Amino acid sequence: MATRGRGTALSLYRAILKAHKGNLPAEMRSLGDAYVKSEFKLHKNVESTAQLDSFFSAWEDYLNQIHKTARIKESSLSLGEKEMTASFGQHLSPDIELSEEQEVQLENLKEEASKAGR
Repeated sequence: MATRGRGTALSLYRAILKAHKGNLPAEMRSLGDAYVKSEFKLHKNVESTAQLDSFFSAWEDYLNQIHKTARIKESSLSLGEKEMTASFGQHLSPDIELSEEQEVQLENLKEEASKAGR
């Protein structure tokens, strides 16, 4: 994967926020927007090509998942189904290995999601 610059980061960031605006319910959107802003800000000064490639790849996968879910919902509605509850994201396998930092981040995300759901 080629080294990515500031323009690529900004383009991806904007595309994610645009996808949130068009496809996520209000509660999920505010949480998602805040999380995206935080993550991109944290990675602003990262210089490791490997780490940046991993970061961009994960966010591109996330953006593709939002688009895929939105297309499924849209096609279901166009086929005459009255309403479909969109399922965003993916379930984590119980045997997935996370670093301590990832576990803390996941716990923080869980707390924020539960606050948004109230």
